[in-house]
Amino acid sequence: MKRRSFIKGLGIGAVGAALGTYDFDSLLNRGNEAGPAKESGQSAAAEMIYREIPHSGQKVSAISLGVGSLHESSDAEVERIVDYALGSGINLVDMIMPTAGPAEAIGRGMKSRRKDVIAQLHIGSYYNMAGVTDRTRDLQETKKGFEEQLRLFGSGDSDIGMIHYVDQNDDYDAMLNNGLLDYAVKLKEAGTIRYIGFSSHSVEISRRFLATGLIDVFMFSLNPAYDFENTSEGLRVAADRAALYAEAEKRGAAITVMKCYGGGQLLSATDSPFGQAMSTAQCVQYCLDWPAVISCVAGVKNMKEMQSSLEYLAVSPTDREYRAVLSSGAAAMEGVCIYCNHCLPCPVGINIGDVNKYYDLAKNGDALARDHYSSLSRWASDCNECGECEPRCPFHVKVRDRMKEIAAYMGK
Repeated sequence: MKRRSFIKGLGIGAVGAALGTYDFDSLLNRGNEAGPAKESGQSAAAEMIYREIPHSGQKVSAISLGVGSLHESSDAEVERIVDYALGSGINLVDMIMPTAGPAEAIGRGMKSRRKDVIAQLHIGSYYNMAGVTDRTRDLQETKKGFEEQLRLFGSGDSDIGMIHYVDQNDDYDAMLNNGLLDYAVKLKEAGTIRYIGFSSHSVEISRRFLATGLIDVFMFSLNPAYDFENTSEGLRVAADRAALYAEAEKRGAAITVMKCYGGGQLLSATDSPFGQAMSTAQCVQYCLDWPAVISCVAGVKNMKEMQSSLEYLAVSPTDREYRAVLSSGAAAMEGVCIYCNHCLPCPVGINIGDVNKYYDLAKNGDALARDHYSSLSRWASDCNECGECEPRCPFHVKVRDRMKEIAAYMGK
């Protein structure tokens, strides 16, 4: 599929106007760079597709491994999964995990191929005394945590130093003022990391990072459930998100995608806001069709999920096609929160979209979603049931009922 056709099919061909001097149409006037598709029936060990981190020549596998849910498998199974992933051509591994438990097993699984692996470690996270991941903006804790990650994974360096999970402006300011970005720069100058990155779910925060001119790569939550919003012309991709992806490419910053399956929602007809399930191949293709995207980080719990994520390589272009699913979604999305935040502002300061997103992710087994939820400045339990949000929701979500449901499930 041509990227230009993809964008016009989603109704955002005029987004260039929102980008000022950025020539959005010329950016998209090129063929899909995902490479030749394999015919149906070929094994999932079909040849991996690679894209480059801009200005570096470093090739990255279009599908990569996220280890955040591997704590649910035995150490022996973890080693097998990592070995299978690397043997299938995956060369990027994102190392953030809710607990330190499987870290050494992951290190053993990588050991024989470590020189071929692009390790993505996180700056600003550490394992506390209970072995559980905590986020920190304290510089000394940050340094200690990063050094501990290097030790656990049996490596003296990391290819990507990813400043961990920044979604709020006050958190960005704390990260900057406490010297975490300066620390990342020093790590790069010393050769301990090769690329500076960050992870975020926020368009605003991502653009603040990009404006520094220091970012080589960043991990961002990208999928159709997060990208779309309702308009007078029907479902369309939100202009601010399309603009972010275009800006990233303009600045030469690569995107590694997290939540490419929407935390599993998009793979379920029951949970998907589009009313029907997408395949892993369709989800991956959607992400790869966007500017700046070089890889989809597949967070897997077991070997079956790892193999399913690699099916993209084996299927035909027809099996990757997703537009029919998305074009049928308007009716199915009635009453479903898609995190667009048109309901804001909330009088008590609740970020209603984020609250709903982390709740949905937690229900679908995302082990880090509760931590992200806890980091929000306001929770569902802060809702005073004023109802001001509900008339603004284009999908007629019963927000007050939803806040009660979330508060009961999340405990606050």
